[in-house]
Amino acid sequence: MKKLLQLVFGDWRNSCAVAAALALAWLASRAWPQLGGWALAPALLLAAWWQASR
Repeated sequence: MKKLLQLVFGDWRNSCAVAAALALAWLASRAWPQLGGWALAPALLLAAWWQASR
C-alpha cells in the first residue's frame, strides 16, 4: 500500500497524471455510459506512459 501511495502522490507529475487519467475516464464514462470502468485502465496506462517518458 505504501508503494501505491508513493506512486500516486510521489511528486506533482504523478499527482497530475493520476488526476488527468481519472478526469479522462470520468469524461469518457459521462459521454459513453456503456464504457463504465473500461475507460479507466487505458487512461491510467496513458498516465503511466506520460510519467515514464519524462
